[in-house]
Amino acid sequence: MAASDERVELGIVHGVWRAGDRLVVAADAELPDRCVKTDLPADGQWADIRLQWHQPVLYLLLLLGIVPYFIVAYFMSTSVIVRVGITEEALNAGRWTRNLVWTLVLGGIVLCAVAVAAHDPAVLWAGGLLLALAIPVFLLRPRIIWATRMERGFVWIAGVHPDYLARLPQWKGW
Repeated sequence: MAASDERVELGIVHGVWRAGDRLVVAADAELPDRCVKTDLPADGQWADIRLQWHQPVLYLLLLLGIVPYFIVAYFMSTSVIVRVGITEEALNAGRWTRNLVWTLVLGGIVLCAVAVAAHDPAVLWAGGLLLALAIPVFLLRPRIIWATRMERGFVWIAGVHPDYLARLPQWKGW
């Protein structure tokens, strides 16, 4: 089988490479119909994943506090949406954590509102605790994939299964 026939069989049309343990995709890439997390056939199941990235030097803003960091990072970040093949099981792992974060946030807001209406400081503390707990859960959540670099119309992505990467051609650079 010729290399181009093999690429068609895998569903790779163009714009997809591996660079070490990273997936490199071009802006117009078409990825294989395989799960990026498990390398199992995705059977047409696709997910649009929003990836955000900013220059690592912005992490120094954390020395000033988390709020200034988030404000500057929000405006300085680059964002792209990548369509990847994924199995339902891999997708559900990310949904569970997202639902937990929203439950903590909404529960905290409700408890704070009840505390203000009832003038109950204990309930206000409980609501604040739920809101505070949502922050580390959000920051430490398992992600499906994440961007480690964006440059010149290419995105370097981590969190991809090694067997998935092994099927791809090596990134040669520009």
